[in-house]
Amino acid sequence: MKVRELPLLFAIFIDLVGFGMAFPDIQTRAEGYFRAEGVQNPGALIGLLLSSYFVTQILVSPKWGSLSDRIGRKPVLLICTVLSALSMIAYALIPTWWGILFARLLAGFAAANVVVAQAYIADTTTEADRQQSMGRVSAAISLGLVAGPAIGGHLAEWGDLQGVGGHVTMGLVAAGASAMACLWIAFGVKHLPVTEVRKPGARKAIDLTLLKDLPALRVLFITSAIGWFALACLEGTFGRLIHAKLGYGPREFGWIFSYESLLGAFVAWFLIDGIRRRIKPAPLVRMGYFLQALGLGLTPFAPGLGALFIASTFYAFGAGVTNPTLNSLCSDATPESRQGEMFGLLQAFRSFGFMLGPLLGGILFDWKMEAPYLIAAIAAIVAAGMLGRGKVTS
Repeated sequence: MKVRELPLLFAIFIDLVGFGMAFPDIQTRAEGYFRAEGVQNPGALIGLLLSSYFVTQILVSPKWGSLSDRIGRKPVLLICTVLSALSMIAYALIPTWWGILFARLLAGFAAANVVVAQAYIADTTTEADRQQSMGRVSAAISLGLVAGPAIGGHLAEWGDLQGVGGHVTMGLVAAGASAMACLWIAFGVKHLPVTEVRKPGARKAIDLTLLKDLPALRVLFITSAIGWFALACLEGTFGRLIHAKLGYGPREFGWIFSYESLLGAFVAWFLIDGIRRRIKPAPLVRMGYFLQALGLGLTPFAPGLGALFIASTFYAFGAGVTNPTLNSLCSDATPESRQGEMFGLLQAFRSFGFMLGPLLGGILFDWKMEAPYLIAAIAAIVAAGMLGRGKVTS
């Protein structure tokens, strides 16, 4: 691992700790606000709140990525991380459903920091070692999501017991984590000179020129969108599922989500390189999606905490091999001067899947609790099938 990666990986980790803290709290908190206003089936509205983050991300991530191609990665990283901290302050201090909406929109506007970090790593690696570097980025993200939900769940519970509001305690601590990441980027991440100056030009809201120029990316992008739709169906309803079926709350949510993230990080950091030496990328991605489908299908039928951890093991291992492998395939197929643009557009496609997941998942959950997970499992199988035609092999 290159020394210059370390401060960037640490900054990603710290910022994702702040971001992940809201996961155990946001679904049940939003449901409480809506039910207080007389909404009997709030699933669709909760889905819209969760999806608002990704609608914003779809629109802005490609632009942030292209901007980082022109002015450098570090300035964009700093701006996005500051906005991320401000979004959590809004989440903490506005105790209404529209406060959640505002915080989610602002967080979505700031969500290109991981995109730009991936482009930074692509700038500083060769094709030969990019798979390992992308695995470390995925591991830093996952490790941040290990600590975030676990800390957030305990903080939310503690804040409620103290009478100050769990969302206040959790939101302010999360904002502090993102602020720390901003300082780390400012002083620890080296600014890289722009190697090729590209004029901004007139661009559409979502510019798909890259996919026209590089057709090999199309199936990879669509596959990623489908896979993240499956993930969003899980994340967008999991808090409600374990509360309704098993009586669990934010603490148990944090435990399970942290376990998934930790296992995914371990696979992405320590195992992915050895696995890839034995399995080509396309079959590896297909295997990962089939494992995710198995975990998703088992989740709503789990009778207790132990069974939930077993289902999570299948899902997390699959995600741990799928995400860094897809990132590496996309990066290898893209010229160096367009890495930021590519990762921004890739994130937009993934965000589209993540936008649909909570919305459809919330509606299906109100109809039948198991439905979002079965639909998500089918989606993961479809994603695997898209790479089963032999077109993506390197």
